[in-house]
Amino acid sequence: MSFAVVIFVGSLLLSLPISQVATSDATYFDHLFIAVSAVSVTGLWVESIFDTYNTFGQIIMMMLIQIGGLGLMTFIALIYFRIGQNVRIRDQVAVSNALNNSSLNNISNWLGKIFRYTFIIEGIGALLFATYFIPTYGLGRGTFLSIFMAVSAFCNAGFDPLGNSSMIGLQTQPVVIWTIISLVILGGIGFSVWFDVANQMKKFDRSRPKSALKKAIRQLRPHTKLALKMTILIITLGTFLFLAFEWNNTGTIGEMSIGNKFMTAVFQTVTMRTAGFASIDYTLAHPVSILIFIVTMFIGGSPGGTAGGLKTTTFALVLMLAIAEIRQKEFINFDKHTIPAKLLRQAFVIFLLYTTLLIIGSGLILAFDPQVDFLYILFETISAFATVGVTANLTPTLSMASQIILMALMFMGRIGPMTMFLSLLPSKNNKKRDIKYTNTNILIG
Repeated sequence: MSFAVVIFVGSLLLSLPISQVATSDATYFDHLFIAVSAVSVTGLWVESIFDTYNTFGQIIMMMLIQIGGLGLMTFIALIYFRIGQNVRIRDQVAVSNALNNSSLNNISNWLGKIFRYTFIIEGIGALLFATYFIPTYGLGRGTFLSIFMAVSAFCNAGFDPLGNSSMIGLQTQPVVIWTIISLVILGGIGFSVWFDVANQMKKFDRSRPKSALKKAIRQLRPHTKLALKMTILIITLGTFLFLAFEWNNTGTIGEMSIGNKFMTAVFQTVTMRTAGFASIDYTLAHPVSILIFIVTMFIGGSPGGTAGGLKTTTFALVLMLAIAEIRQKEFINFDKHTIPAKLLRQAFVIFLLYTTLLIIGSGLILAFDPQVDFLYILFETISAFATVGVTANLTPTLSMASQIILMALMFMGRIGPMTMFLSLLPSKNNKKRDIKYTNTNILIG
């Protein structure tokens, strides 16, 4: 409900004449679509941001992205804690679940640290962007663009007020590209991973760097290790595959220098996990690359941050479950810890829900726009549902029915598979009917 309220208010503010340029011909539906995309930190649009909104409108969008990235409940809870108001336990639990915090202890400090780290990281990102944007656009506009880009990149939103071609015109600008890469990774890795790594770094013994580093890595929580390993694996593998299939493609990176090819490959792999910035034209990419992008978007970022997608740890648990079944192992272990069967079941249900909704969404869009290549429909659908925001120049050309489906997918994707799973938990009355009968065998496979 909190996301729905922000979307509605945002759509009204964006539809005001004060928010738009004089030449804008956007309808309320267009503003609603963009508000959904901004709050769900996706990045898809049906009307160009650059050609539709003036500076005031872009400030509204930046606020929607920031609220969408951290969550309205997070803002409200922090304000309540800071002014000394009591927050109900069930509301504290809701905020903790939204941020994947497993404990209610010192939740006020936890929220304060999230906001403090967020604004520090976004501030550093804005300063780095300013080294390019201020000399290019002047002090006033350059400063605004730097702040907007920092917020959009950290929140994994993918919006930019620079034009209609995302980062294609800046694909060889290392300061801009590497800053976006860093912000996207930091925003998508998850708040709990930040704090765990920061706590271990505080204990780091500088007099014995090698042994201290090994000890710090060993003492990281299993969740942190799994999230970091999956992130590194996806970025490394995605970069290698992108280079392999696009190396000689003159439509994408074929004519670039080796350094720019590598930078573009890393950028595209990172942004495909959930960010939505583009430094190539996807209609010119190899079909296999599009398929790889789809898989990358499906997996997404890590839980408890600003990222979307299935989530790296959820995918890892489903993969470990499948391997354990093939090997006929009873227990699934990671980092000398056994993963509870209940957690594995939850991961599998989330995977199943995610896959089902993706199939339904892409099927409906295919029904309403049968003339579009299905590969691009699947690309568009997973981009919306995983709150990525990349498109093969397709979103504005789709029918209104398909655009409504995209809005629904973006909204559900931002809420998250875990929230959808929790909403399906049985009520107390249903728990009383949880009856155990004698076992039976059913043939499978």
